[in-house]
Amino acid sequence: MTAGWRRGTLSSPRHSNRRPAIFVAAVVVLGVVIGEVAADVVDSGRAAGRVAAETYVAELIPVIDESTSLANTLHFVRSAGTLNRTSLERALGELVTGTSENQAELMSLGVPAPTAYSGHLIETALDARAQGARDLAGAVALAIGATSGTQTHASAATLAVKAGKELIAGDADYVDFIRSLPNYSRRGRLPTSRWILDPPSWADSSAMNWVTRLSATPNLQAHEDLVIVAVTLQPPVVRINGLPTTTTAAPTTTTSSTTTTSTTTPSTTLPGATTSSTTTSTTTSTSTTTTTTTMQLPPLSSTSVLPPTQRVSVVLVVANSGNVAVSDIWAAASVVPEATTSTNGKGSAAVERSTAIRIGRLAPGASMVITLPSLKVMTGRQYNLWAAIGTGNVPQGPVTQPPAGVGQLDEVRIKVASG
Repeated sequence: MTAGWRRGTLSSPRHSNRRPAIFVAAVVVLGVVIGEVAADVVDSGRAAGRVAAETYVAELIPVIDESTSLANTLHFVRSAGTLNRTSLERALGELVTGTSENQAELMSLGVPAPTAYSGHLIETALDARAQGARDLAGAVALAIGATSGTQTHASAATLAVKAGKELIAGDADYVDFIRSLPNYSRRGRLPTSRWILDPPSWADSSAMNWVTRLSATPNLQAHEDLVIVAVTLQPPVVRINGLPTTTTAAPTTTTSSTTTTSTTTPSTTLPGATTSSTTTSTTTSTSTTTTTTTMQLPPLSSTSVLPPTQRVSVVLVVANSGNVAVSDIWAAASVVPEATTSTNGKGSAAVERSTAIRIGRLAPGASMVITLPSLKVMTGRQYNLWAAIGTGNVPQGPVTQPPAGVGQLDEVRIKVASG
């Protein structure tokens, strides 16, 4: 029975080959799918990289165009022997400001360079141009500054040579930058950008010759000049005695209006001054005279008569007629009683008074209207009124002599009518 039970009628189990075959097929299919997906991912990454590189090049083109255009300004500066000082300083300002703006534009592209190395090269190229522009401005400042001499000229030439080396290096970095870009970036669209066309012209001897020419050009020399354009008084003059003019039958009322513009620029003589402000002031005065002629600066032989008053204010129109900015400017006014003035035994004698204020700075060609604090006067008295502008320390007393250095002094004889 035992044997019969062992043999029985049940069939012995068999191992099926279907499951391994299905598993192998699934693995093969999965491998194919993964391979295709990976290939698609790689192709997609390459396409995205290509688009990013092309976008970077397209965004960079305007920046390079602007940088290249500044080369014309550079050559303009190097031909400075035919310029005046104002034009030269303006060109240097454009050069320094423009190269700094190029650097900022590059940083704000918003698209990364295709490779870190290419990004480094273009940054280095634009940095070299910005530094070269600043060094060139410094060289010009030394060459045409108020202080001259062999040592100063040598320092200017050294800075000019340094600027040339930086600009030549910037040109080379830009060429290397284009070569570093991948072909798929369409780098051929980038324009050629070369600032230095004649490298030997930036060598030691050429730079010294250029500095010498700058320092010897009259139009480029610093010329400081402050002038008093007009002097008016408040209250206005009612008449002027002692003028050789034709009188009229009746008093004539004359209204004069003066409008001036005061422009303030940055404190640096050379670039880069970045911002400026303009203020327009208008003064109007009405006077009644017995003559057909009015003068804001009458000669000393005449006397300007004021109405009865105990205070008088001096209004000046001053201007910078030089070719460089002038700083630390002051304006002053003084009334000094004439020696013949007496009290006639009544009251106190007239005494001298003075006032002065700091104006600050005037750019070349700029003008300004200044109303000085009022001065105390006495009715019936006659004074010499002095108006002055100068630089340096603000005067602490009456200014009756021409100021040292740049400036001007004017004198007007006045009489305050009796009340």
